[in-house]
Amino acid sequence: MTGQALRSTARWGAATGMIALAACAAIEEAGRPSLDTIAQRMPAQLAGFMLGETARRPGPALALDYATANRSAVGAILVYDAPGGAAPADPRSPTIERELTSAVAEVSEAPYGRGGRRLTERERITIADPGLRCAIMTGSFGRAAVVRHVCIGAAQGRFVRVQVTMADRNPPPADAAAFAAAGLRAVRGG
Repeated sequence: MTGQALRSTARWGAATGMIALAACAAIEEAGRPSLDTIAQRMPAQLAGFMLGETARRPGPALALDYATANRSAVGAILVYDAPGGAAPADPRSPTIERELTSAVAEVSEAPYGRGGRRLTERERITIADPGLRCAIMTGSFGRAAVVRHVCIGAAQGRFVRVQVTMADRNPPPADAAAFAAAGLRAVRGG
């Protein structure tokens, strides 16, 4: 075989591989539920948190707000597409780690006009079942000491970000890890 024939065969193989990957992505896309379907099937209660507002956001994204009955803890679930492909299911993936680092940076910044809010990352943990990577942040909102759990996982190729914010006290007012795990399982349809 000539050099040109080998290059032509290699290009054909690469093109065929890219077509196969695109076809797999299209099949996965067709098989996953819409954001509206996910919103409709989310439970009214998750690990002691009650569902509040549900909203579609640009991106496209789905945002679900939860809180405990006495609002001593608030939770949020955000479901959104992974830019440039499918979100990996492995919580130890560098892609999940980068997404978590980005989420931590986002929530570490004080909102405009709210200089009294400070949060710093204390540690990172992995919740193997169902597959979440979490950052535990501590700080204050004004004079109130708070803890915030920020977790990233994946469901049907989308990122799922779960946040829980509550007073930093012992015992904690809610189980943030249980809410995060239940939230990811619910988004997955389980």
